[in-house]
Amino acid sequence: EPMSDTPAPPTRWNGIERRDPQRTDTGHWDGTERRHGSSSEQELLARLEEDIQRNRLVLPSLPEVAQKVRGILARPECSIPELAKAIGSDAGLAARLIKVTNSAAYRGSKPIEDVRTAITRLGLQLVRSLVTQLALLQSMHGYSGETGRQLKRIADHSLQVGARCHAIASRYTRLNPEEAMLAGLVHDIGKLPLLAHLRNLLGTHADKIAGGDTLLHLHPRVGGMVLRSWQFGPEMVAAAEEHDQLQRNPYGATDYADVVIAANLLHHREDGDTPQLQQASRQAHVFGKLGTDADAMLADPALRIQIATNLERFSL
Repeated sequence: EPMSDTPAPPTRWNGIERRDPQRTDTGHWDGTERRHGSSSEQELLARLEEDIQRNRLVLPSLPEVAQKVRGILARPECSIPELAKAIGSDAGLAARLIKVTNSAAYRGSKPIEDVRTAITRLGLQLVRSLVTQLALLQSMHGYSGETGRQLKRIADHSLQVGARCHAIASRYTRLNPEEAMLAGLVHDIGKLPLLAHLRNLLGTHADKIAGGDTLLHLHPRVGGMVLRSWQFGPEMVAAAEEHDQLQRNPYGATDYADVVIAANLLHHREDGDTPQLQQASRQAHVFGKLGTDADAMLADPALRIQIATNLERFSL
């Protein structure tokens, strides 16, 4: 159908105005437009936009052990001993994988004590997803000072959203719950290079704005750049790029970005159920696609149990 020349009315949420993605009159537009903000903030956003366009942002690398594991599993013939050796090269991650294997979700009749047996029990594709999840969470810990506090906030939020993604995918979709968990863990990954770049530009002054509108405005776009550089698939890239678009893809099949949108809204509702968040939940198409609504999900005891189980197996 031909597109109308009349723009759709904007949907406001948390100070961000969604607009028609076909618009071309917003400059380097990434899906959000600020209505308010100081001139200094606008100048910083313009500077960051230019730096992104000119590839000046240093994108983080996927943790080495996750790279190795994904590379081994990408080959037609995968050697389990080689895979176990790659995972075992990171003692902390290997221990965590064994812990997850022995958790209620995967536990068999006998406890697992070594990585090779864990791989056999879990299967190759599940190991690929779990190792990536664990390595990403591990990489965001161990920092001190304000950087450590900021990364911990990002990691904690990502884990909360990821746990809800797993539960939602398991109960309400036919999507792979572990891939949904991974989508939740990486949905805010764009904040990491933005934080680092802001520190390079502003030094200690970056702490004053690092949690604010600058990251809200740009991190989905940068997150897509990061995941493409890691050679993640298009569905995972969409989860990073589109997780703040409440009215995306209203008629298509439910995908991982939809699950992240729902999980993000649920987590924010649980943190503070304001009228604004309730309105956002009603406006989001994803709950209709899932055949439910946010209030029903929040009241679903089985969903809460699954979320708690997911959080427990990934506790650091």
